[in-house]
Amino acid sequence: MMRKIVMPPQDTRFRLAIPVEEAFSFAVGESNLNYTEPTDEMRQVMGLMVIDNLEYSEHWRVAAEVRACLADRWPEVFRVSKR
Repeated sequence: MMRKIVMPPQDTRFRLAIPVEEAFSFAVGESNLNYTEPTDEMRQVMGLMVIDNLEYSEHWRVAAEVRACLADRWPEVFRVSKR
């Protein structure tokens, strides 16, 4: 008989610890931030963090522009709503 282990939910939070400009540069592939071989997944996560940071600080227009740039590169990850 197998026991079911229930783990309490964790409140894990991440925050951008580098300037938004550097993070965006990394996300769109213009910089490697000293990584020898950054992966697309690393760039995508950084892009999500840039958008989150901009939206949290209520820079909606810039966040929308960043989302559109990232959607050009990874349309399956970053969707842009067309209104």
